[in-house]
Order: sequence, then C-alpha cells, then structure tokens
Amino acid sequence: MSYTTTSGFSDLVGSCEITGTNVTSYTSNTQGTVTPENLGGPNLHFKVKFDAVTHPYVINANASGNGFSGNAKDKDGLTDAEETWAATATAAEAAYAKGE
Repeated sequence: MSYTTTSGFSDLVGSCEITGTNVTSYTSNTQGTVTPENLGGPNLHFKVKFDAVTHPYVINANASGNGFSGNAKDKDGLTDAEETWAATATAAEAAYAKGE
C-alpha cells in the first residue's frame, strides 16, 4: 500500500510503499527514492540511507489508525537525534482497505 510520510527530519518527508511490516520503497521529497533495509520484528523497523546524506535513518513504528506512527533516529554516531515519524495511507489506499 502507498503511504504519505511525515517526520521531524525533513529528509524523511515523502512517501513509501509498505506490505505487512516491510517497507519496499521509500521516496524523500528532497533526497529521492531508495530501497530500505528491513530490520525485522513484529512492527515496522527499517533503515534508509540516501546518497547525499552521510548517515542512515532508523525508523521504528507501530500500526496506528490508517497507517503507522513511531520515531526515527538520525544514526550519525554522535548525537543519534530522535524525531517523530508517521505514515498515513493515501486516500485511495485507505478507502480500498476499508472495502469502499
């Protein structure tokens, strides 16, 4: 399913494709499209690395409403700052999931 993503990290604002608990594609509005590395577990847990950014981001999120909600860590090895992260099903996908 297609999701719109939001985050306190501007690099993570964009969209993604999620099947079950695997993110198959991630598109940043500023950094382009990458293939995430799924890290496993019962919820979303994945890493994205953009060519123009020197460090990866690690995202952990739980199912919430018509999407997912959690946090993202900037794994720069120094501060490992943390911000919010969420994915909301696009309108067409949300309607399809509800059988509309």
